[in-house]
Amino acid sequence: MADTGERVRVDFRTEPARYRHWRLSFEGPVATLAMDVREDGGLQPGYELKLNSYDLGVDVELYDAVQRLRFEHPEVGAVIVTSGKERVFCAGANIRMLSRSAHGWKVNFCKFTNETRNAIEEATAESRQHYLCAVNGPCAGGGYELAMATWSGASWTRSCRARSSTRS
Repeated sequence: MADTGERVRVDFRTEPARYRHWRLSFEGPVATLAMDVREDGGLQPGYELKLNSYDLGVDVELYDAVQRLRFEHPEVGAVIVTSGKERVFCAGANIRMLSRSAHGWKVNFCKFTNETRNAIEEATAESRQHYLCAVNGPCAGGGYELAMATWSGASWTRSCRARSSTRS
């Protein structure tokens, strides 16, 4: 991961039974995705995922869950994204992971993270699965971006843009 010229192989194949950082549950037409990041569950050694911070491994699981909900569970009409931890929602991308990473890794990490957030917005727009975020603790950086990718956050953002454009 550090700029040593060594290539890191990432396995994007996962499934809910193998998730280490997310809990997916269902209650009728409502699914809950609870972020409960294992501090010792980083994709690479050398950093801890404290305060529900994330690395690529956390986002691989989230992307998998979003796609499975969209295509394997069309009966789900609402998805609640929340934290499985008591006092924190999400601190965003793990800073130690980023500081150790080569430039190319950082670029691809950001691309994948953005595509994952886009998949949430697309599921709402195209599959009528409305994502709602229950921010149940401090939220910063990429945690805020995750919250804003949900249906209510995206609607709020569009509403603010519409109001500000009518004021000119």
